[in-house]
Amino acid sequence: MLKSIQLKLLKVKNSGDSVGRDIRVEIEVLGKFLRIDKRIESGTTTEINREVGRFETDRGLFQADVLITVIEKDLLFNDVGNTKNNIKISTIATKPQQFVFEVRVRESRSIFGKFWGTKTAIFEITLEAEASDAIKYVPDEGDGWLKVVLEDKYSEESLPAYLKVKIERTDTKREYFTILEGPHRGRPASVILQDDGSSQFITGIKHEPMIRAQYSISQKTFILKGKKYKTTDYPETPWEKGLYDIEIPDAPHKGGENYLSQSKRAKTWFRIGHDGERYLHAGGFSLGCITVIEANRWTEIYNNLIKARKGDFMSVGVLEVVD
Repeated sequence: MLKSIQLKLLKVKNSGDSVGRDIRVEIEVLGKFLRIDKRIESGTTTEINREVGRFETDRGLFQADVLITVIEKDLLFNDVGNTKNNIKISTIATKPQQFVFEVRVRESRSIFGKFWGTKTAIFEITLEAEASDAIKYVPDEGDGWLKVVLEDKYSEESLPAYLKVKIERTDTKREYFTILEGPHRGRPASVILQDDGSSQFITGIKHEPMIRAQYSISQKTFILKGKKYKTTDYPETPWEKGLYDIEIPDAPHKGGENYLSQSKRAKTWFRIGHDGERYLHAGGFSLGCITVIEANRWTEIYNNLIKARKGDFMSVGVLEVVD
């Protein structure tokens, strides 16, 4: 299973002699680079809590070299110290893992070729690593939709339950990810974190095999897993016999709001085919869709379709339209 490792600079402790308080810390790990400038008095610890980088692995143990440089900034003299170490991060650990590094910065003074300065500051750098599943899913809560922001257009959209996403990074307020399936596949997006700072996404979801359903034009019946549901369609735009993909839901549909008392998932419609405006949904009438008039049974249909996948990143299954 693909794991995502978030490595962050947790805190910096300044001890030993005082060589100055204007401190720069630079951390480099596998091409990821973090630089922070802080006033850190001698004898104090400063919380940083900044991400160095996020890394992916499918192994149980992730190893990387870490280069840490500490600079005491001064108008005339910059005192510098660094250390290079290897960290080993367990990807199966359920709790954050901390790594402490010591960097010594010796006071360096010189003028006209003469050197002096005997003070040495000791900086204790604490890094924290947290491993989690890189692949996550939209939860099936509320009305079955999660509001997110598409980062490439900065527009608000809603994603359906159990949609697969890949986590890219997290800051103090939002989680950034790539949508892996559905109409927004491949697009970068973000979502606000929960009040306690945790992710809104869930893990441990396993998509089910594709659904095969049938619709009888003459009987006005939708058939799914041996069960029949009463429907209606629109005579002015009759259905043609054949096979049609049933798409992953695209967006909440206001047309379902009148039926929420019968099914909390009434705003989730499944488009039939990959173009046009023909959907499978709950309701009382049709303008060209296959409308399940037994709205109180819509949740049963929804539960069978929402986790199913055909394998094309766009569909939950196939509908056969017959006489």
